[in-house]
Amino acid sequence: MSALTIIGSQWGDEGKGKIADLLSEEADWVVRFNGGPNAGHTVVDDQGVFKFHHLPSASLHEDCKVLLGPGMVINPEGLVEELDELKENRGFQPDIYLASRAHIITPYHPIVEVLEKAKDEVGTTGRGIGPTYEDKAARSGFRVLDLLRPDFEDRFRDRLERLKEIWNDPSELDRIDEDGFMKLVERVRELVSEDRVVNSSPLLNRALDEGQTVIFEGAQGTLLDIDFGTYPYVTSSNPTIGGIGTGAGVSPTRVERRLGVVKAYTTRVGKGPMPTEEEGDLGERLRESGDEYGATTGRPRRCGPLDLVGLKYAVDLNDFTEIALTKLDVLSGFEEIKVADHYLKDGERITEFPASAEELSKCEPGYITFGGWEKDITHADSLEDLPSEARGYIDFLEQELEVPISILSVGKKRSQTLTLDREVE
Repeated sequence: MSALTIIGSQWGDEGKGKIADLLSEEADWVVRFNGGPNAGHTVVDDQGVFKFHHLPSASLHEDCKVLLGPGMVINPEGLVEELDELKENRGFQPDIYLASRAHIITPYHPIVEVLEKAKDEVGTTGRGIGPTYEDKAARSGFRVLDLLRPDFEDRFRDRLERLKEIWNDPSELDRIDEDGFMKLVERVRELVSEDRVVNSSPLLNRALDEGQTVIFEGAQGTLLDIDFGTYPYVTSSNPTIGGIGTGAGVSPTRVERRLGVVKAYTTRVGKGPMPTEEEGDLGERLRESGDEYGATTGRPRRCGPLDLVGLKYAVDLNDFTEIALTKLDVLSGFEEIKVADHYLKDGERITEFPASAEELSKCEPGYITFGGWEKDITHADSLEDLPSEARGYIDFLEQELEVPISILSVGKKRSQTLTLDREVE
């Protein structure tokens, strides 16, 4: 049995796409278990830059089977576009399977999101993710298995008419191209035949029983988890270890390797508290040096020093067995590097991540400072090639998190990655 999960440890955008692409080269299966096209995973290889939204990053490997799990929400139009783009640019489409229980984003879900003004309040991507999960919880959504039903078109049109009756001004809904949506559904049926719509739990558990390698690739990050994140400024799914049980149908106890992806500093997109955010020169320098703009929305990310309080919380939630540290190269050239190892609230020292977003918004970071380094580390081939200050930063994080750093990313390309054999002393 060989199971690995790749989970974001912060507010998303940690570099999961690159790590997942690297580790999935020899995998039998890669499974997305949460979220939808609100995710943006970027992979850079010798053939170019690829940005995935539905598809996991392993989709660049022809021999790896890809499963979009039941915890996902899937937009037929976006999925077709990604598959067509991959075929055009790489000459093949991945061996893709859809979980029968995954829910479908219809053309009315993004419209409903705007009508509800959820985008203004929470800072969502506006792609209909939240309303689709709302329909799922209300037991009124459409699932992938519904696409195969001969009466799907009638059911969809009936649902749309009912929505028009609910909204006082249904003019936006009137503009929906119903026939166009049904053509997209037909394309999905063509691209993913009926035998590729699967019951994920027995399929994946059987694969693990047979000793196949299965990678569970999460989207977003731990601090955006709908239950354990900075609610209400969170995503609509569970990007944490528990999401594998609900979003793939496999017990998290079967996952031997639990890899947390940690960016060497902190970023966040959208609204919500972020104690280490720097709005001045430091934040701007991190943003430009790290190219911190959303792969899905293009929005500039809020940037600041590493938040160790939030990271330790993520380690506890997910019980990571190892860490991939990304974008260490972005810190090159900084005279000093700060890390928040505690918060201050009303003069009280806090080391536990608050459950309330309101309480977190009142916390000020308490920093410790390290000496920086000038050397460009993007060409490093080993740990020994790094400046002593960079190695000290790595040692400090391992000791504080009590988890070994097994992968170190020093650039965007797949080749700019070091595999480390380390243990926490």
